[in-house]
Amino acid sequence: MSISDRAVARRLREGALAVVIGGATAAAVAYAPVPRIILLLLAAGLLVTLVVFALPTLAAVLLGVSIPEIQDVTGGHLGVHVAASDVVLVLIGARLLMDGAVRQRLPAIRALRPVGLPVVQYAWLIGVLLVLHLSLGSTLKSAQRLELFALPLLVGAFIALRREHMIVLRGYVFATTLLAVAWPVLNSTGALGSQFDKNPVGQMIVGAILLLLAVRGLRRLLWCMPLLLIGLGLTASRGAILGLVVGIGVISLAYGSGGRRILIARTFAIVVTAGIVYLFLPASITSRITNYSAGFTSRSSIALYYRQIYARDAEQLIAAHPWTGVGVGNYLAGNAADLTQSTDPHNVILLEAAEGGYIFAASFILLVVGAAFVLFRLRRLELAAAAGGVLIATVAHGMVDVYWVRGTPVLGWLLVGMVCGLAAQRKADGPALDAPA
Repeated sequence: MSISDRAVARRLREGALAVVIGGATAAAVAYAPVPRIILLLLAAGLLVTLVVFALPTLAAVLLGVSIPEIQDVTGGHLGVHVAASDVVLVLIGARLLMDGAVRQRLPAIRALRPVGLPVVQYAWLIGVLLVLHLSLGSTLKSAQRLELFALPLLVGAFIALRREHMIVLRGYVFATTLLAVAWPVLNSTGALGSQFDKNPVGQMIVGAILLLLAVRGLRRLLWCMPLLLIGLGLTASRGAILGLVVGIGVISLAYGSGGRRILIARTFAIVVTAGIVYLFLPASITSRITNYSAGFTSRSSIALYYRQIYARDAEQLIAAHPWTGVGVGNYLAGNAADLTQSTDPHNVILLEAAEGGYIFAASFILLVVGAAFVLFRLRRLELAAAAGGVLIATVAHGMVDVYWVRGTPVLGWLLVGMVCGLAAQRKADGPALDAPA
């Protein structure tokens, strides 16, 4: 039996194992008094498991298209938000660990050594805070925090080592373009549900725009750019627009002089297209985008007014717990009576400081700066500029909105992992993977 035949046989055995386990679980639950949605989720989970374990290329497509799907697939039954990308990431991670157990090595972990220090120090502090504030809720939130940045890093490196990273990115851009096209209709009718908030949708669109701007392998999808810009404008997300500007600036710094001409041309096209889109946006949206005064004169002013209250409440909580915080996932401030109660201050640095004190906030900054420094060192590598742009753009948006929410930070950390995987491949194969323009 050849190596390829053995690989196919192994995948079939893994798929059969997934069928047996999933079927047994579904049969056990089928006779229990549970909502039908749980059975549907089990059936969908079984199908996704089969795809991930038996069809790795299709699993890469599934990961890409699942990231913009940010609704809670559990309907709130687990007490934490679980997006479609969370499920796919966990399954790919399980498959990765299974392969590692069989081969007795995990190349993806070795590939992440360049970002090892910033990642480990932040993960270690999450563990310390969990011990100091041990509870079921904090345990779940701490696990999800790790799943939102550490797991995408690992999966990104794994996918890049398999040379399937462009499949993921094409799937992401295409799915986000569909979301941008559907947003005006579905948002106006409420069909997307309250979980499809304009801000995370806007950030998903920004991620796709930055990928099209910086990744040469996506040039065939440049036709998506006008649709994405229209969708971004219609979300009226000022934080996402801020992230786009910051992301373009980061990508410009990462590019060398040779590729900068292409970047300038594409950036100019974005600016021109965005200007044309702006002229045709409804007055209610343009006024929201350009309004930065807090008060009660409009919905956008009210949103800014409450942001100021969230920040003030967070600062009071930080002053009360400056060193150990309240624990990851335990943030709660404000007053429900005047509608200022919130589980997030809409500023990621304030959130980190409230959850774990000044040290935890500094640890998060070190996590982001450390990853950005590694990307800058690898800036001639494919995807490095795009990874830096998306990572910093998402954090910039997180300074005025919620950062740790479902799929929002996933793309940035997934790209960082991909760059580390490509760097490991380059070390093994030579410099052929250089030049990202």
